[in-house]
Amino acid sequence: MVVDGRILEARRFASHNHAMKSPKHVSLILAILAALTAALCVSFAGPSRAQSGGVVQRIAAVVNDDVISVYDVENRIKLVMATSGLPNTPEVRDRLRQQTLRTLIDERLQLQEANRLNATASEKELNDAVGRIESANRMPHGALLKALTQDGIDTGALLSQIKAGLSWQKVVNRRLRPSLDVGQDEVDEVIQRINAEKGTTEYLLAELFLAVESPDQEDEVRDRMMQMVQQMTRGTSFSSMAQQFSQAASASQGGDIGWVERGSLDPEVATAIDALEPNHATPPIRTPSGFYIYLLRDKRVLAAADPEEATVTLAQLALPVETDATPEDIEAQKNLAQTVRESVNGCDDLKHAAEELHISAPDPTPDIHIRDLNPALRPTVLKLKVGEASEPIQGGNGITIMMVCKRTDPPVNMPSRDDIAESLTRQRLDLIARRYLSDLRRQAFIDVRT
Repeated sequence: MVVDGRILEARRFASHNHAMKSPKHVSLILAILAALTAALCVSFAGPSRAQSGGVVQRIAAVVNDDVISVYDVENRIKLVMATSGLPNTPEVRDRLRQQTLRTLIDERLQLQEANRLNATASEKELNDAVGRIESANRMPHGALLKALTQDGIDTGALLSQIKAGLSWQKVVNRRLRPSLDVGQDEVDEVIQRINAEKGTTEYLLAELFLAVESPDQEDEVRDRMMQMVQQMTRGTSFSSMAQQFSQAASASQGGDIGWVERGSLDPEVATAIDALEPNHATPPIRTPSGFYIYLLRDKRVLAAADPEEATVTLAQLALPVETDATPEDIEAQKNLAQTVRESVNGCDDLKHAAEELHISAPDPTPDIHIRDLNPALRPTVLKLKVGEASEPIQGGNGITIMMVCKRTDPPVNMPSRDDIAESLTRQRLDLIARRYLSDLRRQAFIDVRT
């Protein structure tokens, strides 16, 4: 999770609007952003309230047997504006209302499914999680929820959002993840593609996704996406918009999906991202499942490490050969060197062998890059494992055995097999989780009153 990047965005926004934001408000925004980011690493509970002060609120929507009140919608809008820095104006609230209600409906469906599967967070998880968030932000116990209350935001707006996200993750991990099996052959295929495309690019991305589930939703979803683009153009952070409105599983992490290899993206998406500079976003991109906006955080070129950039320490044992030695004498020294080679394991053994043969055994060399060695020796050293003796090498004054005592390989930015497998799993899990929620939505009784 990229917590620091979001905090920096909030700080930049607060600095730009210093005249509008008090220090207390800026601190609140940072605390809420951190809380939302940490949600899926901890457990939360606490429903949003359909009534306040004993006064029953008007109904905004009914989801199966659950009521979403107008109070719930307006309170969530206040939370959205607090975490994104949007101005609290009637125009902004009107733009947010429809998408906020849609988000609340999805959260109720997620919570209902979690309740059915007994996958909701416990009260202890709630208390532990709030404590960890406050500790991470150097806030005293109880300060986070108190700050929300002082800013006029019902704490249920935050807790119900986090509870829905966490509970849905539990549902997905329990019901869907066990059925996913990424084979080693699939990982091999990705590795082969990366190796075949030397210098291929990898992107550090965040995403914001809205699904299009029927043709009659096309214009509505496109319009909502364009409104989000306008809000981000006015200074709203990508992270907060993704947290509040994205329908991808990455929403709880502010849309962050980590490093993504270019070849795994749809060609249209890859082309759009190619044109970006870091910290810029694509326009909405239509895919078969809906609309995406991608934020490019960084990019890098994947490349295997140059083996000659490794550093090594070397030891050697040299058996002398006289200048007037006969071919038989030379062959005898070669045989002796081969015997030594087969009997030693490690640089200490090589030193002891030299002592037994009454041959000078120089200490291992200082660290040296393989590329700086004599070109004639590089191929031999490149093939050696640590502690393995080389084949006897005949030189000007004798027969030599080389040994690598220590090797430090250069850093690489190639993904590991585990990284690739997790990336493939995440992509598939996100897709089937969206289908799962879409099925719940189609099967539900949903009555929108406003």
